[in-house]
Amino acid sequence: MLITIGGLPGSGSSTVGSLLSEKIDRRRIDAGNLWDKMARDYNTDVLGLNKLAENDDSIDHDLDKRMVATAKEQPDIILEGRLIGYFCQKEAIPAFKIWITADQTIRINRLKQDGRETERVKEREASERKRYLSLYNIDIDDHSVYDLVVNANKQTPDKIVGLILDKLSDLKIISK
Repeated sequence: MLITIGGLPGSGSSTVGSLLSEKIDRRRIDAGNLWDKMARDYNTDVLGLNKLAENDDSIDHDLDKRMVATAKEQPDIILEGRLIGYFCQKEAIPAFKIWITADQTIRINRLKQDGRETERVKEREASERKRYLSLYNIDIDDHSVYDLVVNANKQTPDKIVGLILDKLSDLKIISK
């Protein structure tokens, strides 16, 4: 069964996705990496591409179509992205959907520790929230489509992966 992982920047979703991929030996595809590549193709950065996408729906639709097609064609992988859980629900794609949460101040501190740009985190999140609502009627703060929501404020990535592995094992999605 497909496993999806989502979370806002700095939540730990990428770290958790990487660790989980190693633990269960599944390929991982990250929408964030695709978005970064698309930004370079447009000769801009991630926030610049977000701004372009506010006026050009085809940018978001291109990424989202790629992710949905991948979900349908490769059911035994881990797909990481903020919207893939919603799309799997909408498209009735069998998936175990995980969302990783963390407070914004914690997420910003994590991004700083990783040497990533933090100045425009709030602006980027507002841009994405607006686009998701307008394009898909998705409220990124509504986690009801997820099978597992994990608060990462005080948990290590290894602990979170342990929780996920326990849940996947309990549901017979993987064998431990």
